[in-house]
Amino acid sequence: MQERARRRDAGMLQVTERDILALTWIAEQYCMSYDQLQRLLALLSPATPKRPEKVAPSTAQNAVERWLQLGYIDLPHKVIREHSTYVWLSRKGLRELALPYAYYQPKPSTVRHLYAVNTIRLHLQRAALSIEWNAQRAIRLHTKERPLPDAELRGRSSPLIALRVIEQPRLTMLMLQDELTTVKALASRYPRLWYFVPAQVQEPLLTAIRQHEGSGYVSQSSHGLLSDYIVWYSLEAQQIARQE
Repeated sequence: MQERARRRDAGMLQVTERDILALTWIAEQYCMSYDQLQRLLALLSPATPKRPEKVAPSTAQNAVERWLQLGYIDLPHKVIREHSTYVWLSRKGLRELALPYAYYQPKPSTVRHLYAVNTIRLHLQRAALSIEWNAQRAIRLHTKERPLPDAELRGRSSPLIALRVIEQPRLTMLMLQDELTTVKALASRYPRLWYFVPAQVQEPLLTAIRQHEGSGYVSQSSHGLLSDYIVWYSLEAQQIARQE
């Protein structure tokens, strides 16, 4: 029997739709840890994985190895000891996927914050809320306004929301003042703010906001008190699925 003609692309690495979605997601968020990558691939999987919340480590590793062979990511490595290995796009990956972002390599000074923001986005995506996430990196391309939120959330019937994440377990007085400045700036441009903070940070930050309100400040966008336009969530974010 005559052998079937061998396909021209046999043996060549093939980029899947899930690869493109995952790599775009990672680029929008700057970088991603291995443990978060397992959760992202589960969310993007066309089939239901054995563990719906995350794929097996070997599945994530296979994806990483394929992306490395394609040259779409740089060699992953640990950034800080407490976190698993990180993945980020290479210059070739950004170029091949036509993504409008500058090359970025994760840094110890910011990776904890990026990890926390990724955690929130993964939780919101799993909760399947009817909102669209616009990443800070995408916002930065279209505005010179500063400071920027960590993301914008757009809903079909809700006002534009600025999302802010504080991952530090405590804030110094200087950090509180800086965050108060950020709150005021965001409140002048957004009708609603969602703050994800550790429980022990919410009270001192809310106290600082209320003290500032006592001086007669009102939000320029809402003409109301700052505290009336902030929705607080725990950093873990599980409760948001019940409070759309």
